[in-house]
Amino acid sequence: MMNDNRKIIPFNQNGEFHFNQGVKKSGQNNKHDALRSFQKAIELEGNNLAYLSQYAYLLAEVGRGAEAEHILINEFIQHQYDAEFYFILSQLYIIMNDPNKAFLFGVQYMKHEPDSGYDEELENMFEVSIDDEDEVEKEADRFTGQHLFQHLFMNARIDEALEFLSSIPVEIQEEREFRNLKAMASLFLNRYEEAHTLLEQLLKEDQTDMHALSHMTLLYYHTGEQEKYSAFLKKMEVVQPLDDDARFKVGLVLNFLKKYERSYELLFPLYKKQAFVSFQLLHALSHSSYHMGNREEAEMFWEKMQTFHPVDEAFTPWKKHEAAERITQLELEYLKDDDVYKRLLGIYKIYNVEPRDAILGHEVWETIESLEDYEKLYISFLFQGLKLVRLGRMHKGLEALRGAGFVNEVDQLAWIETFHDLYDRKEDVEDTHALAAATMHFHKRDRKITKKSLVEQFNTSIYRLNKAIEKIKHI
Repeated sequence: MMNDNRKIIPFNQNGEFHFNQGVKKSGQNNKHDALRSFQKAIELEGNNLAYLSQYAYLLAEVGRGAEAEHILINEFIQHQYDAEFYFILSQLYIIMNDPNKAFLFGVQYMKHEPDSGYDEELENMFEVSIDDEDEVEKEADRFTGQHLFQHLFMNARIDEALEFLSSIPVEIQEEREFRNLKAMASLFLNRYEEAHTLLEQLLKEDQTDMHALSHMTLLYYHTGEQEKYSAFLKKMEVVQPLDDDARFKVGLVLNFLKKYERSYELLFPLYKKQAFVSFQLLHALSHSSYHMGNREEAEMFWEKMQTFHPVDEAFTPWKKHEAAERITQLELEYLKDDDVYKRLLGIYKIYNVEPRDAILGHEVWETIESLEDYEKLYISFLFQGLKLVRLGRMHKGLEALRGAGFVNEVDQLAWIETFHDLYDRKEDVEDTHALAAATMHFHKRDRKITKKSLVEQFNTSIYRLNKAIEKIKHI
């Protein structure tokens, strides 16, 4: 048997190796394999802008420009708005045949890197002569500012969107369009007073401002000012937006307010001509389609939306519809009952319906408004983060029961009643886990419930459990 003396020569397959492979495959017009090589290079050396830019450019060349733009803007934010990205994005838009974006992002790069010589390249490429440099730079600030803000906002990064807005020149921030953007972000972060001040001033200056009108309608909806909300909604439903931007804004707001047919009427033409195609547009169209009875189209829009920002299926319009129906069922079963403990349990059960935002705009709020102040306090504790000691401990006990697998209505009501009896007798109810366990000790109902199993299930000790049992014995 011959000895094989051939030696295997190891080589380090680092980012540079995969990048060079990508360049080679790209030169051979094997773009699919080139993309895979560039992707591997980025996985190994994610901060290398040369690798990232070549990957983005090739994506654009194969017709995946929107994906390339999405990746680059995300990286731009990750890199703390490194000015090099203005150049990379400018080049990307050239490949995507979008001269306006290419020019204005190029101007931003030129502004940040005046010694780069990119101004001459821009003038030659676009056959323009930049005479009024200040005005062109202002236009670039406006355009890129709005573009980057919208990207962040549409990808649910609203705090970052506001932070970015504060970084652009103050004179641009003071323009109507940017005050509207600030009001929109404040509204979505529940900063209602701040949003109201901005919107009131905008509508005072121009009562036909569709953006301010849309946002003020949303604000009144959220703050429960029914008369003002109804008046603004009527204006929105009859007005015909003058341009695509206003059509997009009004369509999104009407969708949120469950005016699905009018929303679809405004938004679907934008999708058809590929204008404003984004997470928000596809999300709204998915909901509109579903509520208009077209489940198949709703699923198609939802699937397309995932490429912008993956969202759990629990938030699909069909799952949210199921959740809304469950809330209605719980409302009838519990919130209309004469027993205060049963109403408290109903509120707890509604709180645990997923997705939690299914309660937004639900008719259950009308019933909630008619409840006693004590139950309303529990609502505020659960949904608005109000700090409450008494109801907080009752809730902690319900959560302990759920964690231990005691989700039967009889068990939950036994705890609510026991807790209130203890509280009324001014007993110390701080050790809720042990007290909840002790409650189950007294409500075995033919179940094999031992002290040992309760100690394990409620994560307590035999000493604490016995102490809790003694307390309950005396009520």
